Amino acid sequence: MPGKLRMFRNFGLKQIALLIFLLLVILPTLGVGILVQSSYTQILQKQYVQSTLRNLDAVVNQLEEQFSMVEDIADYLIYNADLNAYLQSDPEEYSERIDRLQESVEGLLIFHIFSKPYILSITIEGLNGRLIEMGEPVIGDERAWQLEAAEQRGKIVWSEGYTVNSGWKGNISVVSLFRVLNLYKDVTTPLGNLTIRLDEQSIVDLLENEQYREEGFVFVVGPDGEHVLQSEKALTSQLDPNHILETMNSKGVRDMSYKADGSSYYTFSRVMEGTNWTVVTAIPKSVIDQQLVGVRWLMTTVLIVILLLLITALAGFQYMIISPILRLKNETTRVMMGDFNARVPVNSNNEISDLNRKFNAMVDTIQELIDHKYKMEIRERESELKLLQSQVDPHFLYNTLDTIRWTARLENADKASHLIEMLSRFFRSSMNNGQYVTSMQQEMEFVQSYLTLHQVRLGTRLHYALFMEYSLADLKMPKTVIQPLVENFLIHGFNTKSNNNWIKVNAYHNGDEVWIDVRDNGKGIEAQRMVQIQASLKGRQQRSDKIGALQNINERLTIFYGPGAGLELMSSQEKGTFVRIKIPYLNSNGGE
Repeated sequence: MPGKLRMFRNFGLKQIALLIFLLLVILPTLGVGILVQSSYTQILQKQYVQSTLRNLDAVVNQLEEQFSMVEDIADYLIYNADLNAYLQSDPEEYSERIDRLQESVEGLLIFHIFSKPYILSITIEGLNGRLIEMGEPVIGDERAWQLEAAEQRGKIVWSEGYTVNSGWKGNISVVSLFRVLNLYKDVTTPLGNLTIRLDEQSIVDLLENEQYREEGFVFVVGPDGEHVLQSEKALTSQLDPNHILETMNSKGVRDMSYKADGSSYYTFSRVMEGTNWTVVTAIPKSVIDQQLVGVRWLMTTVLIVILLLLITALAGFQYMIISPILRLKNETTRVMMGDFNARVPVNSNNEISDLNRKFNAMVDTIQELIDHKYKMEIRERESELKLLQSQVDPHFLYNTLDTIRWTARLENADKASHLIEMLSRFFRSSMNNGQYVTSMQQEMEFVQSYLTLHQVRLGTRLHYALFMEYSLADLKMPKTVIQPLVENFLIHGFNTKSNNNWIKVNAYHNGDEVWIDVRDNGKGIEAQRMVQIQASLKGRQQRSDKIGALQNINERLTIFYGPGAGLELMSSQEKGTFVRIKIPYLNSNGGE
């Protein structure tokens, strides 16, 4: 297991959190949601199939009951004494008895027609020539079924749907029962023929029910595969009920999925007892799917809401935990690079905010310790400098230089005399009677002496210009701040092959600050080194001997004046460098 987790060691917190949520929360939730939706859809489809089968069974049972009642009428008529007497009477006899028998039979038939609205008409034709017709007067070709009934000698024969002409409604479709009426005391002796006609549309309406009326198809198939009747929509359908039945029988099922003409259907079947007819129904799958659309949308919406909540939880985890940790990491990196201005916000009282609070306190402590250490180092350097200065009697040095200068004048060596005077001024300014603080005017004279001495050596190859606003002459500042910048130019930037090397020093007011700009047209600084110097001056890089002079001036100014004062490397091009010193306009002895 540790070997498998090794691949995650190089992942960041964001990637690990996203991976955990993705693998352990979002994907399992999505998978479970899809599985539940699929299972629930299958359950609903199964319930729909079972409901359809129950509905079909109920309808067919009702239809069987109706057909059974019609068959009971046929059976009852065989045993009816009045009908037997009427069909055995002499056809030439017209008497009150015959009228009474006829009225009795007609009354019975009328009762059944009115009590059973699906019966259109009943016809009894006696072999003795007697005829009774009750219900709608119809005319149609029924000879084939009459002959089949004669062959059956008393057994019931059901016809498929056929068209007759009604004296009331015109052409209508009916399904009829045909039977030979035998003498009940001698079943081999026929007395007449019975025909009971049922309204096909009432049968179809019962079979269609609400479930099939809009989109479904209903077929009633006879035992020999003949189409007994079918719904109106089934008339235009390309479905073959016989093929559906063959497929069901081969699989031994009552319901199945069936494809025809590129469409899918749910098909169901039920055999009608007593008639050996089979009711076959078909419902397009699209109809069932449409009924499940609402459920699918509901479950999809719930799943989307859950996923949105999980994503919101991930975003909250990212905002409340991951981001603060990464911010703390970035600020720690800044401290490691030497930038002690790094801080992290503290916005609450939880564990991460407590960690941030302790980090800020730690950085403050480190900053104080470093400042103290730097101040101690600078004081040690100053003490060493003062110690060296004290080892040489400055008055002896100055008097000796003055003696040499006057000697040169007496010998008419004016140029040498001038150089010795500049050197004397330079030493006087550098020692400054052992004082750490000097004035702006004295610092500028120090720089002028330094440049004059070098100009004698370099001749016309060096040009310089010094400018200072008059009001800044008495401004107190640390000594030897500008001269190292000029020295850098002469050491690193001076082009010995050029006669146009220049450096300019400009001291002036800018609001509450005094800016001292030192510009030259020297060799400039490489871009990468310039970035290092700027980072060092801003405290984001550890101390380096290669940047020591500039960093030392910057630290001295910061310690003397406080935060805000210091050195800035403004720009550096192929020809020239621009350095700016910023100090507050304070006519005092400065920082410490």
